Amino acid sequence: MPTRKTEPKALPVSDQPGKPIPESTMKPKDLPLAGNPENTVEIGGRVIEIKPTKLKYQRNRTAVFYKILELYPLTDILATEAGTFDDARDGDKAVMDWLIAATDDESLIVEHYDALDTGTIEKILAIFKRVNKIDEKAEKLKNMEASRKGAV
Repeated sequence: MPTRKTEPKALPVSDQPGKPIPESTMKPKDLPLAGNPENTVEIGGRVIEIKPTKLKYQRNRTAVFYKILELYPLTDILATEAGTFDDARDGDKAVMDWLIAATDDESLIVEHYDALDTGTIEKILAIFKRVNKIDEKAEKLKNMEASRKGAV
């Protein structure tokens, strides 16, 4: 059976002005934080989430600089000359490279590096260790070594 096409009906047109739309009384809400709030840190007024470190930073031995931050005061690390930790990096460059690896946001770190404080770096370090399961794996290794010694 053939179908018949019909033209859509035109909407009625009115010369009368429409009723004005009242202004909203609702206050705008902030957007929710993305990701896990316990893994976030604020840098330069922007909240970012620290995620597991990408392999590109692990392969070039940048991610391992977290150990330096665990062992030495930040002031001592920043004053260290090239050759102590790495042939090409002094302490300042090592900290900056590690922050870039931890955040995976080079432009953010370069722009706000001088404004970061020890507390922020310590918070990033704690999150970095948690999301990369560093302490968890170190504890497993310690337990394995202890059980081997007990078996001998």
